[in-house]
Amino acid sequence: MKALIIVAFFLVPSFLAWNQSTRGQFWFSAGVKREIKYNLEVNLNTNVRLNNYGQLATLYQEASLKYTKLDWFRPSIEYRIVTDYDKRRNFDNSHRLNFNADFRHKVQQIKFGARLRYQMYIGGFATTGGDLDPAFRIKPHVEWDKPKSKIIPEASVEFFYNPNNGPFGKTWNRVRYGVTLNFNLPGSNEVGLTYYYGQKFNTKNNYNEHILSLEYTFDWKKAKKKKKKNDDELEEDIEYPK
Repeated sequence: MKALIIVAFFLVPSFLAWNQSTRGQFWFSAGVKREIKYNLEVNLNTNVRLNNYGQLATLYQEASLKYTKLDWFRPSIEYRIVTDYDKRRNFDNSHRLNFNADFRHKVQQIKFGARLRYQMYIGGFATTGGDLDPAFRIKPHVEWDKPKSKIIPEASVEFFYNPNNGPFGKTWNRVRYGVTLNFNLPGSNEVGLTYYYGQKFNTKNNYNEHILSLEYTFDWKKAKKKKKKNDDELEEDIEYPK
């Protein structure tokens, strides 16, 4: 709780100073994940993104499938149904598909990683100017995984490359820095609180952005099966009358 208060104390003021080249959003996510057969993990979640006025900007549902057998490499695929709202509250629906490759390496208590992502539209190539548009994304990240710690801090930076032809051509057009606190709550509950600072460039409307993100995940673990006794053990347990 103290960590949450400290983070809010330093981050909330950044949402109060706005100008024409500064934007902000609040992100909220809730979902459930479950390990299934063949070292695959399924994740279902709903994401809500609000602008700095508290209005709904983006709503999307996501279903993902991740391969978890390898410690150093975690490939995954994500499908999203996205609804975007403009300033006049008109909305547009679209479908997205993401292909991810997450590489990891651990040195003592420090975990290093890099996520590569290609995100694309399904059935079209229109863009909205947001970070869910078609793009190549590279996200190096590092976290301190102290044993038995209830809070795991993480830092990241992500670079966005626009693969579509436009006024500025195919080019890098966004960078985003992030600081995260991951909380391991009792039971199978996980909460992540992240502050992002980003810059959009090489576009007609360049701007800076501040984002505060809150994520909740329920880890739906399989119940452990009880071992059945074999016939010999059952025979030993039977008491015969003397």
